[in-house]
Amino acid sequence: MPFENNIVVWIIVTVAAVILLLALLALVIYRFAYNSFRSTFARPEPRPPYDKSPLSIPQDTIFGRGQNWFYSNRMDFMNVQMTTFDGIKLFAYYRPAQKSTTTDVVILLHGWRDQPSIMAAYAELHLEKHDCHILIPHMRAHGMSQGKFIGYGLFDSQDVILWMQYLERHLKAPLRIVLHGRSMGAATALMVAGSGKAPSSLAGVIADSSFDSLESEMMHLMKKRLGFRSRAFLMLVSRIARRKIHFPVEQASPAQFASRIRVPVLLFHGTDDHFIPLEMSENIYNRITAPKRYVQIEGAKHVMSYHVAPSRYSEEVGKFLSILTEKKTIFPMSDC
Repeated sequence: MPFENNIVVWIIVTVAAVILLLALLALVIYRFAYNSFRSTFARPEPRPPYDKSPLSIPQDTIFGRGQNWFYSNRMDFMNVQMTTFDGIKLFAYYRPAQKSTTTDVVILLHGWRDQPSIMAAYAELHLEKHDCHILIPHMRAHGMSQGKFIGYGLFDSQDVILWMQYLERHLKAPLRIVLHGRSMGAATALMVAGSGKAPSSLAGVIADSSFDSLESEMMHLMKKRLGFRSRAFLMLVSRIARRKIHFPVEQASPAQFASRIRVPVLLFHGTDDHFIPLEMSENIYNRITAPKRYVQIEGAKHVMSYHVAPSRYSEEVGKFLSILTEKKTIFPMSDC
């Protein structure tokens, strides 16, 4: 009898230990998922008390030189602001065209953890091609804009539509707006174009190094950084995002919006991009039914296409803008 009692006690202790270990393992996994959620969505840097030039700007890339040009000509850019659908105050740089009658506008959308001034190189490019108004928003949770969590193009696309409506109200003229974004900004531009909610003033999209979906990008980075892919772990992070910030990760997908785009699209992607794989732009391109062109830049890493091949990039942008001006519907074949 004592022996049987010992067996029962041993079984109870073993079961309790297993349950405890499983509970601890679940807690560790949840904590890891929560930290992954924070590192993915939390604002990368605190909102600064005021906008100022960096103490030093590296001049070894075209983007650094563009930033230097921006801060050297800072007085040409006005600070503008608006409030979003969810009560967040957003800021942007606005540079009016030389001619007040100009109806062309370019909205430049920076990427994840970027500063809006990094888009100044593209602003210079567009100013070279034609006289236009320039708007460079600080994306939510970046720069001077408010927000605790990054929108990954899904929330930001609604912000950009509000910026477009803002421009229409203040410029008081029929506009022709081009969205030019890189990385997350490119994804944002594509989601605006495919949302069905963009104003009729949207004329075209230039998307440089976009991800095709946030889920696939998270899986890619999981494999790259942790050495494994886990759909179950991604679902856990997604569930935390939905519960904490009401963010539906599965809906942040330019590829899902691509077939609904009705304006011309120019896609860029570098062949050596290991942060967002080349195949993601290819996936988007294949789903777009509107006039489109896809240009791969040989040897370019993530968002470095303009730096690696400035003449080619500039030429492609110039052709794209001329096509929009002439309202053509036929694009040249993609360069893959």
